[in-house]
Amino acid sequence: MRVLVVEDEEAIRAFLKEGLESFPGFAVDVAADREAVEMARRTSYDVIVTDMHLAEDLDATEIISGITRFDPRVRFVLMTGKKRLDVATKLVRALKGNQVASFLFKPFDLEELRIAVGRAVGKPRTGAETEMVDSPSPTGIAF
Repeated sequence: MRVLVVEDEEAIRAFLKEGLESFPGFAVDVAADREAVEMARRTSYDVIVTDMHLAEDLDATEIISGITRFDPRVRFVLMTGKKRLDVATKLVRALKGNQVASFLFKPFDLEELRIAVGRAVGKPRTGAETEMVDSPSPTGIAF
């Protein structure tokens, strides 16, 4: 499974890459910012795991809209350190929920991330509304 992790904090980026690659079948690339869009243009990813707030002038909506212009089938797992359900819900509704498969609140463990990525790959890519389901733990939300 090809995964792109988009995270502006280098230590977190390295931890997530190493952690996901410890699971069988995961090939992981990393990006810090807008370079993620160009990487996704060159490489087909099954799932993109991205922080919601990447830099002062960049957030996940720009990454998602940039990538889905040329790859509408890719699914996203969003992460944030801000534990506000209203923020997650607003973002998912703004994106129509089609590409966003899961939402994780930091901190989360690697098993939660693995489950979220696996669920994202298993979601239908029809454009139909996704529905909220139980999270693998109280720290995240899966759609």
